[in-house]
Amino acid sequence: MRFLPAATAALLLSIPALAEDAGPDEATLGHIKRTQELRGLEFKENPGVKYWSVDELRKMMTEDFDAELPEAKAKSIQDVLYAFGLTPKGYDLRKEYLEVMLEQIAGFYHPKKKLLCLIKGKSGQGLEEETVIVHELNHAMQDQHFDLTRLQDLVAKNDDMTQALKSLIEGEATMVMFDHVLMQQGGMTSDQVPGIEGIIEAQMKASGGAGPQQKLAKAPPVIREGLLGAYIDGFKFCVAVKREGGWEAVNAMWKDVPVSTEQVLHPKKYIERDMPQAVKIPGTFEGLDGWTKVEENVMGEFGVLMVFKTLKPKSEKSGAKASEGWDGDVYRLYEKEGKTLLAWATVWDSETDAKEFSSAYVKAIREKLEGLDDVKADGSGLSHDSGRGWVEIVREGTKVFVVEGGSEAEAKAVSKALMESTTFEEMKPGVGAPEKK
Repeated sequence: MRFLPAATAALLLSIPALAEDAGPDEATLGHIKRTQELRGLEFKENPGVKYWSVDELRKMMTEDFDAELPEAKAKSIQDVLYAFGLTPKGYDLRKEYLEVMLEQIAGFYHPKKKLLCLIKGKSGQGLEEETVIVHELNHAMQDQHFDLTRLQDLVAKNDDMTQALKSLIEGEATMVMFDHVLMQQGGMTSDQVPGIEGIIEAQMKASGGAGPQQKLAKAPPVIREGLLGAYIDGFKFCVAVKREGGWEAVNAMWKDVPVSTEQVLHPKKYIERDMPQAVKIPGTFEGLDGWTKVEENVMGEFGVLMVFKTLKPKSEKSGAKASEGWDGDVYRLYEKEGKTLLAWATVWDSETDAKEFSSAYVKAIREKLEGLDDVKADGSGLSHDSGRGWVEIVREGTKVFVVEGGSEAEAKAVSKALMESTTFEEMKPGVGAPEKK
């Protein structure tokens, strides 16, 4: 789905009053040809085109939300976000996220319906309109050649991999979109422009609070950066890979997708196939009578960065540094009588990285938990009571284990089990390769 993050060259789209289910008109056929030239691939067939009014879009998006994010699922995600301090208590995820999406969207490609969907009533014309259409046509190209639905289903159970794949999808389309602009202005492509990454990032972030971007600007960092990051970080990632090996290297990524946001944020780690570790914690913990599992997933470097950006927003550089060196993690959240217990196992590239994370995290959680103001943050961890239950943080070499919530006995029992029974195994490259027939 297409979210327009900034007033760069393609924010909003103006669509003429055409039939609701039209095939590509002459202008769109021209954009199809242009997209093929820019991307170096051919469409297997012309994508269908559907034009929406804003009211029709709201109806469709609401129906999709009801199907894909029912109340129970939204509640579990809200509980996770609150447990990590990423959203305030009572944050209405469904309502707020839908409003941000409706504010941002100007066009999108629907991989299940194989349709290029364009929104009537958005301002903009000429080059602005062209860039949005090229962006969405590139998504159709991706789907025809690489099967977006298959890839999205493949990573659906891992939030970090999902964000990484989203960054590839949106990053490539954004790169092609800017190639369209740059080729007209100076005959160059994004990867040929020195410093293009910083230029585009600055433009996108600078316009985040302007006019139609107000809901996005006010959203919590995890929501705002989750949307923007797929475009900004994804663009920078794809430019780096294309500089390394041209379109051949970009095409190869679709059979060997980035498996972590770490690889997206640090393209060299993808290029050199520095693979993260798959972390597996015990299936059950003794002594957690009455506790119910809410969610289990992976935060990734991006998720850890969002924790620091949310809890310690004035220490952005130190938070980014403390997030680097991530090598794998998994968390599980439990609930009992309105209270939560978070069990989180992380592994880092070095003991220094683990110590930096542990020290920074102890400082950060003071912003969400009471009773920790006088606790030292020297990287060795902590064992202390808080307003949400007992907190147990233990660093063991390159590993850091976190438990937040429950009684002292429960937290220490879970921490002990994490240290004794969590397993770590390096992931293999090649995720996304089609199955051999």
